[in-house]
Amino acid sequence: MKLGNLPQEITTELAEEIGWHIGDGSMNFYKNKGKPRGFYQLRGHIEDDKPHYLERIKPIFRNLYGINISLREMPSTRVFGFQIWNDELVTFKKNLGLPLGIKVDVTIPEALLLDKKLIKSVIRGIFDTDGCIYLQKKYGKLYPRLEIQTISPKLADQLLRLFNQIGLRATKNSWQSNQGNRKIIYNISIRGIEMLHRFMKEIDPKNPKHIRKYLKFIDSQKLINSSNL
Repeated sequence: MKLGNLPQEITTELAEEIGWHIGDGSMNFYKNKGKPRGFYQLRGHIEDDKPHYLERIKPIFRNLYGINISLREMPSTRVFGFQIWNDELVTFKKNLGLPLGIKVDVTIPEALLLDKKLIKSVIRGIFDTDGCIYLQKKYGKLYPRLEIQTISPKLADQLLRLFNQIGLRATKNSWQSNQGNRKIIYNISIRGIEMLHRFMKEIDPKNPKHIRKYLKFIDSQKLINSSNL
C-alpha cells in the first residue's frame, strides 16, 4: 500500500498518533518476496477499543498519511485493528525515534517534549491505547485510579516526570510478569477524585471506553450527593 503523503511537521494529531504507536503499535522490516519490507500494525481489544479505532484512529490516519486503513476483527487473538506492508511508514516512524521490534526501550521522541500541547497529545494517544480507568469500591464509594503499564523503564520514567510536570500526581511501581519471558512490567498510577478530574480536563482522552468510565464515576458522585441532601 502506497502512502498518499507524509507529515511535514509535528502536529498534535501526529503526536497523538505516535502515542497510539507507543501503546498498541509495532513495526519491523521482514523478508517479503525475497527482500526486506516494512511491516506495521496497530491493534487493540476486539470489543472495548473498536469504536476508538473506527471513530478516531481511522480518520486521523487518513489525514496524516493519505491512506484508508482497512480495519478488521482478529478473533483468534481477540484484537481489532490493521496491518500493512509499507516501507515509507516504517522508515518515517523509525526516523522519529521509534524502535523496530519489541518496544522494551521505546520512549516519547524528544521533538514532542518541547511543547505542552504535543506532550498532552502524545500522552492522550498512549492512554487511549494502553491506559485504564479503574473504579474501586472503597468505604461504600467508588475510588478512581488511572494506570498505564509498559515494559519500557525509560518510558515509565518519562511518563512519571511528565505527569508531575503538568500537575498530575503520579507514582511508579513494577513487578515481574509470570507469563512468557517474565519481563518487568512498570506501572504508572494516578489516584483520587481530584486527579481524575484534572486528568480528564488536561489530557482529554478520546477513547469512548474511558469516557464511559468517567461518566459512570460522575453519576456515582451525583447519587452520593443527592442521598446526602
